[in-house]
Amino acid sequence: MKIAAPRLRTQLESAVPTEVEDEERLLDLGLEDVDLSDVEAEHVEIGGCRLTRCKLAGSELEKLILVDTELTQCDLANSRWADAALTRVAIGGSRMIGFAASGASFQHVTVRDTVLDFASFRFTKFLKVEFSDCRLQSADFVSADLTGATFRNCDLSGVEFSQVKASTAVFVDCIWEGAKGLASLAGATVAAASPIDTLAFTSAVTAASGITLAHPDELD
Repeated sequence: MKIAAPRLRTQLESAVPTEVEDEERLLDLGLEDVDLSDVEAEHVEIGGCRLTRCKLAGSELEKLILVDTELTQCDLANSRWADAALTRVAIGGSRMIGFAASGASFQHVTVRDTVLDFASFRFTKFLKVEFSDCRLQSADFVSADLTGATFRNCDLSGVEFSQVKASTAVFVDCIWEGAKGLASLAGATVAAASPIDTLAFTSAVTAASGITLAHPDELD
């Protein structure tokens, strides 16, 4: 699966937005250490931008359009981006605890080395998206379309996968302890370099199915 990288200009403007309003367009900006925490707006477009160590924690950006943008070491904790559309976006080394993007669309998106505990992606569609070296403990993917998603070296402990579409989804060397709704991953590919990790996934699926594994001596 080849994921397209963000397309950014060589030279980016450093103008800092003082406030963000509905239907605002932020284009071709290079922003560092900018604080946009708790910003609320609809139909905002961010394109061709590079955000470094920026704060968007608690932001509420409904129907956000985010295209050809890089976010590095940014704080997106508890942000709510309902029905957002992300295209050719790279997120790295960021904090996304409690991030919510229900009903969103992710296309050609990479998320690396990022904490997404308790994030919510209900009814979100993933097309050519890869999470790598991420922690997603207790994240919620209920009814999400994961057919175009890859999870690599991710901690999926306690994740909820109920009612997802997962045919052609790929999971490589992930942690599955306490994950729920694993029966919905029918058609997905799960790969693990370690036999111990393979056993851990098998045990998680068994537990999720309500089956108890036991040694014959335990039944005497």
